[in-house]
Formats: sequence, C-alpha cells, structure tokens
Amino acid sequence: MEGLCMPGNEKDVVKLLLSDLGHINLMKIGVLLKIQNPSPAGELQDLVDLEDLKTDDSSKKADVYLNGLGVSIKQSGSSVSYNRLQRASILQLFTSIGLSVGQKILGKLDVLVESFHYGRIIGRDRPWSEAFEKKEFKVLLEYLMMFGSGVTGRSHHPAELILTAPLGVTSAEEMSVETFDEYFENHSSDIFMSIRRQWVGQASRSEHGRALSLQKKPDNSPWVFSDVQGSPHSGWLSESDWPIKNRKTVYFISFTIK
Repeated sequence: MEGLCMPGNEKDVVKLLLSDLGHINLMKIGVLLKIQNPSPAGELQDLVDLEDLKTDDSSKKADVYLNGLGVSIKQSGSSVSYNRLQRASILQLFTSIGLSVGQKILGKLDVLVESFHYGRIIGRDRPWSEAFEKKEFKVLLEYLMMFGSGVTGRSHHPAELILTAPLGVTSAEEMSVETFDEYFENHSSDIFMSIRRQWVGQASRSEHGRALSLQKKPDNSPWVFSDVQGSPHSGWLSESDWPIKNRKTVYFISFTIK
C-alpha cells in the first residue's frame, strides 16, 4: 500500500545510461562502468537490457545500483517523493526511526485531514510545516525516501544517492546527483504534504480494493468518512456490486514536489 512512487522517467534515465556505459561521468559516482538491478532473490545482477529493469517493487529504495552505489531516480519538477503514508503506520514508524513526537504529529494530521474533508481548508497540498518541525520532517522524509517504508520496514536495498533528471531526458548533462542532505537543502521549500483520497465503492477495482484495505485497519478510522466528498474519475460500482450506503471516503498522505 505504501511506497515510493516510480518517477515516470526512470526507464528513460536507465536507457540513456546503458547507451553510453563507460563514457558517462556522474558526480559522486564517477565514470559509469556498471549498472545493476536487484533480482527477485535479492542479489545484484548486471543490467544489460532495459526490459530487465523492475519498476514495480516498492520495497526497493535504490531503483538501480550505479558502480555499486544504490541510487534512487527522481523526476525533476513536479513528482511524488513518497506515496501512500497511512495513518495506521505513523506511530510505529516514528518510534522505529527514533522520533518521540508521533502522537503530536498524528494529532496535527488528524485535524488537517478532517478540515480538508469538510472544506474548512482549501487545497490538498499543504506546507509540511503545518504538521512538522523541520528536523522531524527531514528525519521522516530521509527514511521514507532512502531507507524504508511505514508498512514493510527497512529495505534490503537502501539508497545512498538521489539522481534527478527531467522527463524525456536526452543527455547526462541534464542529470543531477545529490546526497539526501543536499536534496533536502535544495528542495525542502518545494515539498508539500498532499492529502489524497480514494473511495470504497469506486469503479476502479484496484483503487476500491486499496481503499477497502485502508478502511479495515482500526487505526485508520479517523481518516475514513462515511459521507462521500468528491467523486472518482472512474465513477462508481453499480448498486448490485457495492451498495451506495457502503461507500466511504478514505484518506492517506503523500509527499510531493511542486
């Protein structure tokens, strides 16, 4: 349910790197000699064909390994830094990363979600400072982007560096390689908490299933509402498939860059 959203340009980046292997010189990485991809069993395998690149494994924080360094590939401009943080994960997550302010953060997020649902605040993209102190947010975001997930815990493939490139990248000169500290320093003012919603009963079976899974966890209940606000692009399941009275609006948090 939770995970780092694939940046959309990941395959374009790797395709470009593969096409000029041995000649591209990247900051912090050097002349690129080897691209590796974790296999389903966990070990690293040389990546020689773009078709072998796996983009649907949310347990990986390193999308690929470049010269043996785990690298997370991000799209420059508007993109999702981390997707689907659910309420039920927050307290345990904060404890696991050594922060003792989970309950305080949770209270602020509860207010924001309820206020958005009932129209007391306008706009789903909120400054992270509405719920976090800078130090707290940096620790949380670093963990979620580089090390692990609120649901699956620490990844066997953490990221050491972040490679950022525009959509449709055509040259290595368009790529930027940063540590997380550099990334946060350069982009923290552009990062927002996005209050996202989906619906139990929406016509998209996959999204309906995800919403139903969120609804079933008791600790998510403050972010689950029986009155329906908004409507899904896909429309609704038929009354015979899912009665109107059983529809729910369900929320989660994503972190996005504008």
